[in-house]
Amino acid sequence: MQVNTQMPLFPPVPLTGNGAAATALLLLACSGTKLDRPAPALDLYRGVMYQSYRAHVRGDEAPTVLILSARHGFLAAHTEIAPYDQRMTPQRAEQMLSDLQRYLRPEAWPSRVSRVMLAGGREYRRVMHAALARRYGAALPALEETSGGIGTQRSQLGAFLDGLAPALCDRIGQHPNGTPLYRRYGWIEAGTTVSVAYRATPHLPARKAQVLTLFDGPSGPTADVVVEEVIGGRTKACPRWVAVSNLRPYLTEMPA
Repeated sequence: MQVNTQMPLFPPVPLTGNGAAATALLLLACSGTKLDRPAPALDLYRGVMYQSYRAHVRGDEAPTVLILSARHGFLAAHTEIAPYDQRMTPQRAEQMLSDLQRYLRPEAWPSRVSRVMLAGGREYRRVMHAALARRYGAALPALEETSGGIGTQRSQLGAFLDGLAPALCDRIGQHPNGTPLYRRYGWIEAGTTVSVAYRATPHLPARKAQVLTLFDGPSGPTADVVVEEVIGGRTKACPRWVAVSNLRPYLTEMPA
């Protein structure tokens, strides 16, 4: 995607502090049905809950997904693993709970969450609850969980994903041409830290950025951001207009 490089509407603010935006989080149990070859975790699992996820998720509104594997513990969706055969028995859940830090994968968790859905059987959800309490403590929002038969659980997961569609809100000003400026679009909020990862150039590394304002641009919801760019060996703050589809939560390591 071509990026508009006009100057921002407001003076850039320093890229300091941990102002990461809150994002929706989906904790998803692994499935017995898998591909027969190594693949990113979200692609490897082929169970019915993963079918429901793929049917309902929409690109710009996708939550952060962490998968609880009975063998590996919590996995980021993109982590490549080989197929395996191991179930989450009560004994296995107790093993994980007794050494929880080993299975958390701290770097995969978003620093702030707005909504949280737990999708899995009882033993999986026991471990998920403990991990969430360890990770977020008092900052944890009210949880949503699947329950009932598998058909009901699929419907609950679909409803959660369908409800993530964002909208521009909290108007804070306007562009000289009259275009309204907003503070928030879904999980993206003015003043927070994000990662810029252009979908048209996936081979390029993500860049740290700070959101200034949001508005409805010619290509849809757009963020006025200040991006950290390395120019001539030095890191500089550069203004950009970036489609929100190219923004991702800025992940930070979980404190010990």
